[in-house]
Order: sequence, then C-alpha cells, then structure tokens
Amino acid sequence: MELVELSCKNCGSQLKPESISAELNAARCTHCNALFAISLPQNQNTHAPRNGPRPKVPMPKGFEVSDLGHDFILKRKWFSPALFFMLFFCIFWNGFMVVWHTIALSTGAWFMSLFGIIHTAVGIGVAYGTLAGFMNTTEIKVGRGNLSLRHGPVPWKGNKDIPVHTVKQLYCKEKITNSKNGTHTRYSIEIILEGDKRDTLIKGLEEAEQALFVEQQLEERLGIKDQATPGELPR
Repeated sequence: MELVELSCKNCGSQLKPESISAELNAARCTHCNALFAISLPQNQNTHAPRNGPRPKVPMPKGFEVSDLGHDFILKRKWFSPALFFMLFFCIFWNGFMVVWHTIALSTGAWFMSLFGIIHTAVGIGVAYGTLAGFMNTTEIKVGRGNLSLRHGPVPWKGNKDIPVHTVKQLYCKEKITNSKNGTHTRYSIEIILEGDKRDTLIKGLEEAEQALFVEQQLEERLGIKDQATPGELPR
C-alpha cells in the first residue's frame, strides 16, 4: 500500500503504515491505542465494503458461553493482572489512613481526623472496586423472552432486565479518555430498543474484541442481523 501521511485524530501522532487498514477504512494509533475511521484514495479502497458483516471474533480470554437450549448464558470474569497493583495501592492507602486517624484521635486532634474523612472514603471506594474486580463475574442471559444482565457476587450497579422483543439492534462503541495519567480507551455495547431508544448494556471493556464478541453472540442468539450503525466501531 502506498504510504499516506496521516495523523492520529486523538493525540496527533503520525501513523505508521502497519497501523492503517485500507480494507476496513480504519487505523489504530500505536501511541494512544485509539481506533478511528479514515478516508483513503479511491484506488486504495477497493476491497470489502464498509457496511459488510464483520469477521467472526473468537472467544476472548476470561469469557465463557453456555447454550442450554432454553437459556443462553454468556459470562465474563472481571479479573485482570492490573488488579494486583490496585491491591497494593489499597493496602498502602488505607493503612496510611488507619495510622492517620489513630494518631489524630489519640492526641485529641479531631479536626485532623475530620480532614481525612474524604481520603478515607476514596480508599474504601477503591478497595470495594478492587474486591469486585477479583471476585465478580458479569452474566448475560437470554431466555424465556428476556435479556438479563447481572454482576456479582459483590453487589454492583447496572443489573438489567430487557424484554427480547424490544431489542432491535446492538453495536459497539469506543470511548477515549485523556487524563494526567495518559490516554485510556474503553469499549461498550449499546442497545437500540423500540422507538429508537438507546441503552448501554455493558461498558468499561478493555479490548474491542471483547465488545465485538459479546455483540456477535447476542445478535446470533436473538436473530438480529448485523448492520452498520452510526457511532459504532469502524468496520
């Protein structure tokens, strides 16, 4: 493929030739991992149409699928190696806050203890999220006319029950967040319901392949034809 001067739409870094897919009209930046659509000269874009079906995505690590006939169950474990860093952070942060409050209360410095309440709440919240990361599994079940989503065993928001007949389309969406700690890319699975209502089924997935796998499995089970949708991941 002839080299085309292109820059990342997210961070501005120059794209390498191997980062550009003429067949998919898409590129992924090796610097910030952003995935976005591109426009190439006509003679470089003569392969599969952009609106065609996606290739079948293999099952990612940490996923499990069970087809029981009347029920279809897809499970995803939350665990990732990054949780070990979060565990270390929680032990350090909350241990420091225990020492902080102990010194403050033992010396009668109540204002000092009150000042640390916000930091203590942050530490407890991070610890709760880390515990959920180690223990939780997301379960999606399709059966008996219902699409259900459950997170557990550690309680977590986002559980859903959606009548199957109201689901018209599913698609994957990319979200790029820039912060002082760098650029983070996450993926979600969106649902289009009757009346063109939109809802997010799952968010926070680390890889595009994870989101696409769930989308394809649910579309196959629900008998929904995959089609191009505005705002979805580039094809």
